[in-house]
Amino acid sequence: MADPSKWKHFERLVAAIHKLADEGAKVRWNERIAGRQFDVTIRFKKGLYEYLTVIECKNYTKPVPVEKVEAFITKSRDARADRGVMASSSGFQEGAREVAQRHNMTLISVSDSEHVDLSPFHAHWGEPIDSLHIKYVELEYADGTQKRLPEESHLLRYYVANITIVHKQFSETLEQLIARNANSFLGLLDEFCTHTVSLESPTSLVAPDDSEIQIEDVVAIHVHAGMTKAKTVQGPAIFDPYLLVPDIQVQDVTTGEKSSFDARSLLLGIDTIFEIGKFYESPRLAAYYYCNSILDDIAELYMVESFQHGRLIQAKFTLKIEQASHYIEVKDSSTIRRLQRRLDKLKAIDKTT
Repeated sequence: MADPSKWKHFERLVAAIHKLADEGAKVRWNERIAGRQFDVTIRFKKGLYEYLTVIECKNYTKPVPVEKVEAFITKSRDARADRGVMASSSGFQEGAREVAQRHNMTLISVSDSEHVDLSPFHAHWGEPIDSLHIKYVELEYADGTQKRLPEESHLLRYYVANITIVHKQFSETLEQLIARNANSFLGLLDEFCTHTVSLESPTSLVAPDDSEIQIEDVVAIHVHAGMTKAKTVQGPAIFDPYLLVPDIQVQDVTTGEKSSFDARSLLLGIDTIFEIGKFYESPRLAAYYYCNSILDDIAELYMVESFQHGRLIQAKFTLKIEQASHYIEVKDSSTIRRLQRRLDKLKAIDKTT
């Protein structure tokens, strides 16, 4: 199963999809009914009567087992729901469809579409090329410990570009070291393995001053990489790939009917209200923010962390508080500590300018 932040984002995604699709319905995320927790609930009125739909979200790495579908049937009946829906990011096991049909339950698959609209950038897709794809990088220290570089929010490219390896007679960035050894990483298409670059002692490391990377002697770099087919983009401007947000595709497993939704129009912060002193994220753009102040209907935010082209981008801006539905409050304590360190430095710079 995915980590908590990812499955909560999936729940919010499913809620946002139904809020957009079911115009006029009351859509809630994480509601309790008769003592039972439901990921998403939908209430709507048709004629004289009100109807309740309850949704269970499964952000698994494997197809959802049949017994999970059966358990949710009982759970939705306990809530006296008119319809139960199970949403999966990885499909369902064989037999789940038949069980759902017998009990008037809906199964949907939710995934990223292969379609990405390039028209806002006046660009188009070019021919695919063979490319080296690095999945993760680990630093091995002299005491035997290993540190895997952060990968979320485009952090991997940032650290690869900004960590410097200091050798006996010269220094180079981690990016340069990997490029220098890239030929040894090449192999068959779609075959990934870990390659080790051993370093002569003494070799020290210089990392960004954010307390995320341990600064001690490094003896080896482990790079998990392989060759893959990569799409190319052709157009008049250079932009970071993080801006290429795919559409969201929803398929009814029973009927096979498919629907697509523009990811930028989905409001994941379905219940978000800006509060001074709290951090927020924009999951689809992989950026983090801090609410510094609120005056009337205007909130002042710091963009604390956004990585573009291997650089840390920060800013201060204002927006209407009604835009809070585009953001999700950060609850993870380790993430908050990291963002607080970056915020303290950003505010110090802001005072001097």
